[in-house]
Amino acid sequence: MDAFQFGQWFSKRRRIYGWHSQRALIETIRKDPALRALGISEDFLARLEAGHLHYPFRGKTRQRVLALAALLCRTPRDVQLYQRAAGLHDLSPQETELLATLTEQLGGPSSPSPVLLPPRPTHLIGRNRELQHLLHALREEGPGIYIISGMPGVGKSALAAELVHLLATDGNRYRRCFPDGIVALSARGCQGLPGLCALLQRLLALLSVGQHQSEQTKGTLMLSSMLVSGQTSCSEAEMTTLLDQVRTRLAGQRTLLLLDDLESPFPLRQAAEVLLTCGSYQGERLSESCEYLTGSSMLVISRIVPSATALPTHHYHLEPLAPADALALFLTLLGRSAPTLSARERQAAERICSAVGGLPRAIELAATAVDAGISCELLAERLSLHPLDALLDSEGELRRLLAEALSTLPPETRELLLQLAPLTARPFSLAEAADWQQRCTGIGPAGPQSGQAFIAESSSSPQRTLASTAAHLARLVRSSLLDLHPEMDGAADGDGSAQERRYQVHPLLRAYVQEEWQRRQAALLAFATEQQHDIPALKSRQAELLLTLAQAYQSGQDAFFLQLLQSLLGLLAHLPLSESEPLLLRGLEVSQRSGAPFFLACFLQRLGALYFYHGHFQQAHQRFEESLQAAQQALQPGQPLPALNQGRHPRSYLARSRFYQAALASSQGDLALAQRYINIFLRICQECGDVRGTIEALKLQGRYAYRQCRQEEASQALRHAEHLLISQERQLTLPYDQALRLEIQLLLCHTRDDQVGARATLEQLIALASDYLDPYFVPALVLDEADFAWRQGAWELAHLYALRAIREADRLGASFLHQKGLTLLQRLTGDEPRLATRPTRPLQQGD
Repeated sequence: MDAFQFGQWFSKRRRIYGWHSQRALIETIRKDPALRALGISEDFLARLEAGHLHYPFRGKTRQRVLALAALLCRTPRDVQLYQRAAGLHDLSPQETELLATLTEQLGGPSSPSPVLLPPRPTHLIGRNRELQHLLHALREEGPGIYIISGMPGVGKSALAAELVHLLATDGNRYRRCFPDGIVALSARGCQGLPGLCALLQRLLALLSVGQHQSEQTKGTLMLSSMLVSGQTSCSEAEMTTLLDQVRTRLAGQRTLLLLDDLESPFPLRQAAEVLLTCGSYQGERLSESCEYLTGSSMLVISRIVPSATALPTHHYHLEPLAPADALALFLTLLGRSAPTLSARERQAAERICSAVGGLPRAIELAATAVDAGISCELLAERLSLHPLDALLDSEGELRRLLAEALSTLPPETRELLLQLAPLTARPFSLAEAADWQQRCTGIGPAGPQSGQAFIAESSSSPQRTLASTAAHLARLVRSSLLDLHPEMDGAADGDGSAQERRYQVHPLLRAYVQEEWQRRQAALLAFATEQQHDIPALKSRQAELLLTLAQAYQSGQDAFFLQLLQSLLGLLAHLPLSESEPLLLRGLEVSQRSGAPFFLACFLQRLGALYFYHGHFQQAHQRFEESLQAAQQALQPGQPLPALNQGRHPRSYLARSRFYQAALASSQGDLALAQRYINIFLRICQECGDVRGTIEALKLQGRYAYRQCRQEEASQALRHAEHLLISQERQLTLPYDQALRLEIQLLLCHTRDDQVGARATLEQLIALASDYLDPYFVPALVLDEADFAWRQGAWELAHLYALRAIREADRLGASFLHQKGLTLLQRLTGDEPRLATRPTRPLQQGD
């Protein structure tokens, strides 16, 4: 060793023992009278570490270097190393006495090295290869970070516990790897810098038990009041003090720190910088003995696969047990051996182990269930149908483990895993997952499009979807919640090019995800059914509802798809035709495939209404007729009919096509035909006891009679409808019922020639209809009011109403209503030339 090499060695040693600068070491020297008398200055330390002093040292320099051994040595062995590195040979009697005194002080009685271990597992079957692998790594790779990762319940903690017990066993050849102790700590709940602070506080408290609290001789600092009070958060100054305490306590030692249950986010790199105090993860090694002299190791148990920034020395990902090992564990827990099993019992045991995917914790629960009297055959049968059956997980332990693991993921990654639930029954590729996302979510360049849930041919960005899906899948792999399929991992085809990797989900996680998805579907269906008339409520969860609808269609859940789509018919009216039409067409497809004429009639009816509002009269008429034919089939004896709420009857509900046919005939000017259709609808509603339908039919009878100038007949029908509304006021509580009441009042105002009341009622009706009713109702209603005003000679009012209807129809893309408004404007300008000079801009608020 020369002067430069010793300077580097000295500098490294100084930092190991907690002096991060030369000035910090000088401050300590100045507190010691003997060292201060030798005149050791900051300039001397700088020249010493830079290698500018003559080596081997002589005179005053030799005295100062020898005196510094009191600060840079902790054990007698350190004294020997220091003497050898500094080249202190041919010692004088005074120097010999000084080193002997120092060696005697450092070699005095000390507390035994701490060995604080977790409980040793009773059974650890099928893990011998992993144990030997990790023991060899700890021996050969030296100080550093060793990480064991794996999914919840796979046995990470049990493997680590057995590993540290082997290391701590007296006489074991691995015991000398960590002569300064082994400490196991639970890192559960430790997150971020506060978590690191709490962990270091506990570690320092454990390491300080039984140790001498002499700062001058041992360098071990007293616990601060912060630690005694049990605080779990530190100020910046307290954290700095704590870091220095831990570094000083671990400096020059070889300790194994077992951190169990470490989860993300935890500053593992910062923890390593504190706990692995040697400054290099490989420590110091003597060439003569090939043994590590300093440097602790961290054995981290975590479900999270380390990232590149964590710089692990060694990472071992623990897989579930192989089938033979899983069976051996199951039989051992039952106290049975393979030869004593019948062929039937062995087959049932193998089915149980396969159903739970070889997960040790699940196998333990299965053995507990069998010990409680459940037969292997019954348990195997139930688990083959559902791996998380209550016979296995009666206390919800496995569900809790899986839920906790999923809770650490970002919400969007959890959402993707739930969305991929139908794909997880078999290994799938990235391309398949991205294609599923593309078809279900319709993610385009501008982000999620809530309405285009079904349009697989939409102008979305496959590349963006692929990249987003790949990032989420990678996060699931790092979280040990998704595995690369063994047959495809690293495989290559015949020409040497890498094949596409495939992912697979563990059977228990797959069962949990499917449970969660089914639970969400049930909750959404209940919400949509209960709130089907509350359009603002449905709009608040529109994206979620349409996504669930899309996934149900893609995964072939026909019954659920039909029920949810039927509950969303009111919401579909508020979507553009380009979005609602594909949904209804798929509803027709699924209804026909499933043999569900009731839903077929409902969807044909809604599709006909959409075509009507957009001016496609021929298509609308055809859909209404097809709806009535499907309704006849649905009402045949023996056909299942869904339960309808709010007092609706299936027969009158399906007969609403007559209601729309009346509106179609009226828009084409055939009021007589419209009257016949509405009379049929009225008769059906009265026969079924459908009060709401009866009131609607009477309202339309009054409207058509008024348009044909049959005032008395109109008033009679409207008063009858009003009387029914009042008598059934407690039952008719929907926003639609309130709108029906206002519409009847509006028509009655017209029959009484009360135009002031009519205008006020109209505004109330429009305000309510904008949120709760079919959006096409507003322009149609305003057009009717414009027509009434025109027929009464109130041309200016008719002009304002026509402009307002045109604006609304244009916003909705309702071409028929738009054209009808323009036609009315032409009539108005022909009847009243003054109106031709009026601007035809859309009305503003307050017009």
